[in-house]
Amino acid sequence: MKKIILATLALQIVAVGCHTQSHGSNGIDVDSTPFRAIHLPVATHPTMLSIADVNKDGNLDILVANGGSGNLSVYLGDGKGGFSQAGGSPFSAGQNPADITTGDFNGDGNLDVAIANHGVKTVTVLLGNGKGQFSFAPGSPFNVASNPHPHGIAVADFNGDKKLDIAIDSWAENKVLVIFGKGDGTFETPGAKFDVGRMPYQRLRTTDVNEDGIPDIITSNFESSSVSVLLGDGHGNFTRKDFPVPPDPFGIAIADLNGDHHLDIAIAHYSGQGTDPSKNALSVLFGDGKGNFSLAKGSPFPTGHYPGTVAAGDLNGDGIADLVVPNYEDGTLTVYLCERSGIALASYSPIRVGHTPHGVAIADLNHDSKDDIVVAEEEDNDVLVLLGK
Repeated sequence: MKKIILATLALQIVAVGCHTQSHGSNGIDVDSTPFRAIHLPVATHPTMLSIADVNKDGNLDILVANGGSGNLSVYLGDGKGGFSQAGGSPFSAGQNPADITTGDFNGDGNLDVAIANHGVKTVTVLLGNGKGQFSFAPGSPFNVASNPHPHGIAVADFNGDKKLDIAIDSWAENKVLVIFGKGDGTFETPGAKFDVGRMPYQRLRTTDVNEDGIPDIITSNFESSSVSVLLGDGHGNFTRKDFPVPPDPFGIAIADLNGDHHLDIAIAHYSGQGTDPSKNALSVLFGDGKGNFSLAKGSPFPTGHYPGTVAAGDLNGDGIADLVVPNYEDGTLTVYLCERSGIALASYSPIRVGHTPHGVAIADLNHDSKDDIVVAEEEDNDVLVLLGK
């Protein structure tokens, strides 16, 4: 995504249930946080990333979509916090690769990669060989009927045929497009479209939010200040529910954020597409396990400049997912720790990182039962790994 210049925004720090202090827009140095930093060089303008075990060794690996160079960098983890680039990496990934996810699209037991190509009407599918190498699926990149072009991407079996399907946004017509997989790495196009709120502009995600064993689709709707939940019926159809949120919802993450064992939705609000930078924020919708959501007390919570994405994972080992928001213009990460009693800014937040942090993911990369943070830093052409100490 192209860098968008915003007016300066003072970072105000508040929390629910505790007292915190502001450390200013420059943030706190990583050395003063519970993390150890590792930098992994990638190709040009890394945007979004994904974490998965692509070489089947039981250790998590890092996959990075490099928007500027049109390729995919793959770093294989050793399970101890070390990473080495896979042979042949980076791999061609179509024009302007942006959002990225994984799944086995051809049924060979190896993880493959699906990428939304920003600026063009294509989705790229790369088939994995189970050793960390990837090559284009037959016919990939696939032409898709997204208007004007895809931004977010999600993968699940939406029609119950045991073959993975792909969902992308078609924001100019306020719809989600689902293309159904054939099980051999190819897809039935043009697919089916489903109404959501106005301008599902950036991320969409999939998971089972109503606990019926069937994947659902969740979008953030920039112009309607809402989140749409499409509840799947297991046959490729959906029932829509909309939930109001603060203005300019953008990136989303889904996890249990209050320890009630029901999935919740975190939303990063980014007003760089609007006119009021003060709308930059984070909000949370608490789920009831039946497909209904209500805004968490304290929403919206402050962040820094351009919080375009958000990731969820358990950073402090209390069994409840926490939230990390990269602030693209500030070069910082805002960290919120979630508890049953509320959502509070971490004492070490914001963390000062590199230039233009964007894509973010959270997972335990070194088997120490502490989740770690991975951030794509666009202008630095690297990935920052923050290992929990």
